[in-house]
Amino acid sequence: MPQAMRLRASSREGEAPMIEGHDVASTIGGCAAGPEGAARVGARILEQGGNAFDAAAAAAMACCILQPASTGIGGYCGCAVVKEGASGRVWSVDGNAQAPRAVSDEMYRPTRPAPDANGLNEREYNATVANDENIYGSRAIAMPGMAAAMGTIHERWGRLKWAEIVAPCRQLVEDGFPYAATAGQIRSMREQLRRFPETEKHLMPEGKEPSAEDIWHRPDMEWTLRRLAEAGWQDFYQGEIARRIADHIQATGGMITLDDLAGYEARVTEPLSIEYHGARVHTPILPNGGHSVLQHLKMWEQFESVEIDSWEFWHRFIEVSKLAWRDRLQFLADPDFADVPAERLLSADYCYGRTQGLRDFPHRVDRLDPARGTGYGHGTLHLSTADAEGNLVSLTITQGMAFGSLVTIPGTGLIIGHGMCRFNPWPGTANSVAPGKRVLNNTGTMLIEMPQRDVAIGLPGGRKIISAASTIAMRVIDCGATGFEAATGARCHVEAAEPVMLSDPVAPDVRGRLLELGHSIDYPVGVAGGCHAAEFSTAGEVRAGGNTWAAAAEGMV
Repeated sequence: MPQAMRLRASSREGEAPMIEGHDVASTIGGCAAGPEGAARVGARILEQGGNAFDAAAAAAMACCILQPASTGIGGYCGCAVVKEGASGRVWSVDGNAQAPRAVSDEMYRPTRPAPDANGLNEREYNATVANDENIYGSRAIAMPGMAAAMGTIHERWGRLKWAEIVAPCRQLVEDGFPYAATAGQIRSMREQLRRFPETEKHLMPEGKEPSAEDIWHRPDMEWTLRRLAEAGWQDFYQGEIARRIADHIQATGGMITLDDLAGYEARVTEPLSIEYHGARVHTPILPNGGHSVLQHLKMWEQFESVEIDSWEFWHRFIEVSKLAWRDRLQFLADPDFADVPAERLLSADYCYGRTQGLRDFPHRVDRLDPARGTGYGHGTLHLSTADAEGNLVSLTITQGMAFGSLVTIPGTGLIIGHGMCRFNPWPGTANSVAPGKRVLNNTGTMLIEMPQRDVAIGLPGGRKIISAASTIAMRVIDCGATGFEAATGARCHVEAAEPVMLSDPVAPDVRGRLLELGHSIDYPVGVAGGCHAAEFSTAGEVRAGGNTWAAAAEGMV
């Protein structure tokens, strides 16, 4: 395994060593995350004696403060796979959004879209919802699970006091920090933000669009962080923070009540797991998105191996992806509310039968009429942590789309994620709206156990996560790739029908052969977002790395 390279020394005395776009190794622990400040927070928590669970909770909260377009303390979903080093047990933590009790499957009254309409509803559901009220505003808000996911991970497995987890974010808000990427996200959302004065005031306290270099203190967030530190994370669901959330949502036409919030919890259960090429791959339970990644891998097992990144590899990957997506769109939903054949879809006999046509005609291109389009995600981050005790956390955290619902709770600085747009607005489908139902999301959170190492890994990217996570898992398991190598490899995305998206690293001759076969190909700047990985080896080494930032605790080798 290659040693850490191109280490960028910290510019501030006493801060954890940092790297950009590579792997870093440590004898204590590491955190891979974006933005940079969140990775630093995770590493400092490890240096203070915290474990991987403490580091994950603290880094996740820092992400919420530093990059609120992507995630927030009021974000709609936080889902994780964690491993206890001492016992070897692996767990799913499901902090997914849940519909309030007052909803109904006819609440959005969708209509068929105009031919040129291209919003989220049109792309993903072939529907138009008036004012996009399942995306923006209080009627778009499901019970948010992000705070419960962070809190539950710390409460069940953390070592430090909860106030120590919150402290770095309190310091960030007090000192202020550059808007950075948030400035551009504010600019791109300017038209929608005009509908939400409280959010405009929070994002632009001086009344003008900020630049990336402007310093921000997140007005009113200091009250929320102080309240969380003193009353505990449960205050978000059962205390003064919960009361403010429920009162504002009710006053602005939303469905969530104080009783809804008080009844919410993040579920800790056995994960979804499969065997793949000698590795054990774990993801959070349904209706989180990892089930489709596992199905892709199980279908891939039904073929003879081919060289990764060859034209044969990508052609087969495209065709298998179509099959996995068709099953996903037809069958997957909250299994408490729909008859989901989850085990059957992951069984070897089903996957063998599902891929029989591709084995019989290996060069055939499935030319189903193109889908309306593919969804893309603005509002998700992923982080991974590991420590020298063998504890690992793979945690995906999200607002949904940029700034979620665009609703800010007065006096708190909390921008609330949406969640209801993850349900199909048409009645009568497996994933239609229902009271208490959890949403079908696209997260690809994974924890991979192999004979010599365990790897926590994942990435943001909306629907593209499913495809990208599948290839990343293959690189880690089949090629022995590091987190950085897996993150920076070529990626491909396709759903139930073409066109196919191919990333830049795919060789020109491979692209040419795919075109000759009859594939329709687009060439986006990238496919999905930055991947972050952390791992623990049987030799006792901890590594962290990926596309963006990784931080090692003191003791780096």
